[in-house]
Amino acid sequence: MFKPHFILAIITLLVSLFNPAQATEQPSSHYGIHGMTLFGGEDGLFASHLPMYHQPHNVQMIMQFHFVDIQVDNAVKKQLQQQATQPQQLWTIVPQPFDLMTLKPTIDNALPQLTIDVVEGHFERGGVSQFFEQAIMIDKIMLFSTLDMQQGQPKSSITDYLNIAASPTSPNQFLIKRLESRPEADHLLRVTSHDLSDISQITVATSSMHPSVTEIIAALNEQTNQPQLQQGDVIEVYLETGELQ
Repeated sequence: MFKPHFILAIITLLVSLFNPAQATEQPSSHYGIHGMTLFGGEDGLFASHLPMYHQPHNVQMIMQFHFVDIQVDNAVKKQLQQQATQPQQLWTIVPQPFDLMTLKPTIDNALPQLTIDVVEGHFERGGVSQFFEQAIMIDKIMLFSTLDMQQGQPKSSITDYLNIAASPTSPNQFLIKRLESRPEADHLLRVTSHDLSDISQITVATSSMHPSVTEIIAALNEQTNQPQLQQGDVIEVYLETGELQ
């Protein structure tokens, strides 16, 4: 059975094909349904595009945003905050189909807002929709990087994780893997009860496609001036390797 989001994309494509006003326009290579992980807490919300090494998804993009509806904004923030120490805290958002390149911060008239559905869990893997057709305002594009789709590129033995937070003193601190050559791992973690304000990223050495939580904790302990983190202080929110081969 076709998924509703797939059907919506087909209808949108058919409308564009039969609309004379758009007949001369070239279809975008990055137009489609761009699902994203949703994370954050009471002081801010973020979304990370779920990347792949093929168009239209060959972009790593992280943004900070807020809901236009303040009640929905508060409800989502409260739910994420309540789950901050739980092992299962994955949420995703599903924007209506759009051209991902319109979020690139270096272009003129970058897209200021999106309309999204909010899903507790993964929107393609049994997640449960919580809010529908909600307008969000994009506050900041924190990372926008087009991925090299070539195979067989050399792999480094070290990888960088960006520190994502609403402010340097935020209690909600996240680490997300900076993607490089394929194959890769889309990896998002939450760091609890520790101040990471003195770093913008950490470097982790590993012999695997992605470092383990233990290796990440060791790197944090070495590269920050904080009390030693323990195993429960770093929670894996999302890990995907199959879509990034």
